[in-house]
Parts: sequence; C-alpha cells; structure tokens
Amino acid sequence: MTLINATFTIERMLAAPPGRVFAAYSSLEAKMAWFKAPADIETLDRDFDFRVGGKERFHARWPDGKVTDFQAAYHDIVENERIVLVYDMFQNDEKLSVSLQTLEFRAVEGEKTRLIHTEQGSYFTGGAEAVKGREHGTTWHVDNLVALIEGRQARAFA
Repeated sequence: MTLINATFTIERMLAAPPGRVFAAYSSLEAKMAWFKAPADIETLDRDFDFRVGGKERFHARWPDGKVTDFQAAYHDIVENERIVLVYDMFQNDEKLSVSLQTLEFRAVEGEKTRLIHTEQGSYFTGGAEAVKGREHGTTWHVDNLVALIEGRQARAFA
C-alpha cells in the first residue's frame, strides 16, 4: 500500500445566487439530482443528515458487482457561505481514501456565485491514478450541479 496525499480545487461560476447553490447541497432530494452514480446502480443505503455533526452515506452496488461506500461527517456549515466535511471512500469494504472537502459559495455581482470546491485527500490505494480518478469524478459531479442550476442537460460521464 502506497500512501499519496493530494489536493485539488474545482472552481465554477454559476448564474445563480449563493442561496440557490447552497440549497443544492442542503437536502437529500436536491443533492440526489446531481450527486449520483454515472451508471445504473442498486442503492444499498442513502442517508443524509445535513447539520454540523450530521452524517451522509451513499452505499451502492454497481452493475459489475463492485460495492462503493461514501461515508461523510459534516464539521462546519455556514448557510450560503461554506460547508466543510470529511469523508471516507470504500470499495468492496477496502478503505480507499479519507478526504477533507471544503465548499465555498462566494457572491459575485449580478446574482452569481463562485463555487470553490477544494479536496485534500489521503489515498491508500491506486497511487496518482486514484487521485486523477477522484478529481475527474468530482469534476463530473460539480458540472452536473452547474448544469442543473442553469437549466441545462448534464453531460454523460466519460
């Protein structure tokens, strides 16, 4: 097992005020519209308790039989400004990584929001390819959010 520590940041300008962008993260119904799997899956468990100290879980079985498990804990929430959470990612009961995720919602003149998504992760398996894969998947999620907020079709996962 080779430990890799890495950080990546994804920034997007959204044509919506911070409250609307923040709302896309603050309820299970809103988050399920854009934070989903890129393929048909069987959801095994989907919990969402959006509050400081609350937990989130997205546990699923993929068509190839692989089981993934996203388990998060919310550490800081300031409405319409920021969300800080720590999450563990598992595949088939093997812990792949632990990440600190910080989301900033910055108001920009003209009812726009600069979304800044920063992840600092410790990756226990997969090396640099695991980091690239996580950034690629996370970018896909963020772009789905942007498309949803702006009334456009989300792009297919590639």
